[in-house]
Amino acid sequence: MNNYAQSADQYLAQRVLGASPEQQAALLMEAGQLFLGKAIRAMEQKEPFEVARHLGQVAKIINEAVIRLNLEDGGELVQNLLKVYNWWTSELFEAGSSKDTARLRMLSHHMGQIRQAWEQLHQKQLMASPAPRFDLRAQVV
Repeated sequence: MNNYAQSADQYLAQRVLGASPEQQAALLMEAGQLFLGKAIRAMEQKEPFEVARHLGQVAKIINEAVIRLNLEDGGELVQNLLKVYNWWTSELFEAGSSKDTARLRMLSHHMGQIRQAWEQLHQKQLMASPAPRFDLRAQVV
């Protein structure tokens, strides 16, 4: 691995580790969209091994999104997300089998919508939390 790739991997690791759970969910969706785009390009260029590799990455990402759901305490929203993620998995494999780039693009669009929802939830929580207060009277030694 070259220095640039190592730096990029370190940056990504720091970005994920420093992220809130909502940001991490959004990052998963972003990665899913990235790999779907790569799979679509590979499909258009008739590179079946690359298609399979990229679709496999998307499947792992969807699985990770499912694992992160709080099925015990999440209520109806989590149950609905679980249904969406399961539908995505089915769509992913059906679109891959039939080489249907339109279905993969639609899946990417849906991931983008869920990504935006996670990002909006994160922003809403930031706005609701009180800002840190600084004591300007602290003495400087």
